[in-house]
Amino acid sequence: MREAPQEFQAELTRIGGVNRYGDPIFKLVWSQEPRTLVGGRFPDGYVGYRQMPAVPGEPCWALMIYESAAVIGSREAWERDYRDEETGLYDCGPFPRYGRYRLLRRLMHTELCRSVVMEMGFDGAILRERPVVKSEVIYHKMQPCGLILDLMLPMLMAWRRLSEEMKLAAVLEAEKEKQAEVLRQVKDARDSVKVKRSWQLVQKRAEQIEKGMDEAMRRAAQWGLGMAIGA
Repeated sequence: MREAPQEFQAELTRIGGVNRYGDPIFKLVWSQEPRTLVGGRFPDGYVGYRQMPAVPGEPCWALMIYESAAVIGSREAWERDYRDEETGLYDCGPFPRYGRYRLLRRLMHTELCRSVVMEMGFDGAILRERPVVKSEVIYHKMQPCGLILDLMLPMLMAWRRLSEEMKLAAVLEAEKEKQAEVLRQVKDARDSVKVKRSWQLVQKRAEQIEKGMDEAMRRAAQWGLGMAIGA
């Protein structure tokens, strides 16, 4: 098992705090370690639940964020949205009543590099040298260090506020909106209840924070600090 440096995790905990169970809000993990419960019928014919990787893709360090059950939404909504019709199992496992960790950011910057090389090829019936554009994906894998914390600190704090305040409000408003829809159907009074739609605002803020994280990864890759390059 590959564990994050204690000093790095201690600083993450200081920045983000802990949840009601004493676990850190932000947790650094090696991407191949966390597992998530997936239910349904699998390609090999097995029907049931299996532990699957929670962070797919190239192995790297990954930042996870804790979300409380209140932020995730109601049990009823979870069971409605994630129940597999064929098997009756839940795609994402049973409702996480104690909350859950989910991926916030992979500490990796992906860069597409293009270069022009000369290769021999036929031009009609004539063999001649011609330029060919080659593309290569380079993975810059960040290592836990003070630079990464400094770059990501504003985004970490903004994301925490978004998750705890705005997203919770959006969940409550979504439930209120469903209740309002029922009321409108029963009383045929479409204008009797006005509900603010904040899911779009949550999504917009999340996208802004993600852009900030992307910029932090790009800057770290340019400086060549806090990373190991290659697979």
